[in-house]
Amino acid sequence: MSNPEQEIQHIKDCIATVYARRERLKLALETGAVAPRAGFAQLEETDRELSGLDSRFKQLWDAAHPAANWARRTVFEPIHLDCVTAIMLKILDAKCKMGAPEKTALTAVYDVIKDRPGQSLDDAVHGLIASARLGADADLAERIHAWRERAEAHIPKPVMKGFKQILRASLPMQRTEEE
Repeated sequence: MSNPEQEIQHIKDCIATVYARRERLKLALETGAVAPRAGFAQLEETDRELSGLDSRFKQLWDAAHPAANWARRTVFEPIHLDCVTAIMLKILDAKCKMGAPEKTALTAVYDVIKDRPGQSLDDAVHGLIASARLGADADLAERIHAWRERAEAHIPKPVMKGFKQILRASLPMQRTEEE
């Protein structure tokens, strides 16, 4: 590929193709068109392929976005890591009122910090977010919604407002979600 943007687009296309293949395979397993042993082996291989594509995409994306560099240099309090996760849940729940550039910046920050220990949001929510980013169904959407509400209830409003002020001052974000 001649530049990162073209490679990112190529990877997005590959992810869409592999994800569609995965969904067809799941349907074939559900209907009995594929034997479980062979089907689950193929599904596992498809998941590994998606994981590799996702890792490469994130690597390129993080390198390309200044918000990712900011997140790498910033020391976050554990509760602020939870704030980033809560905003990511809000984005995935389609309740976030940020503009596209702000969502993109926040997503880049999330990708950098997601493995750092927050105050109370754990690996389970990060696994759920990873699944939702690959594609959502009604059950996954309900789980994202429930986690978002739980995260918002856990973070005191003054803490979230203060964190949003940090984001406004530090990132190229002109407007964040309504408070």
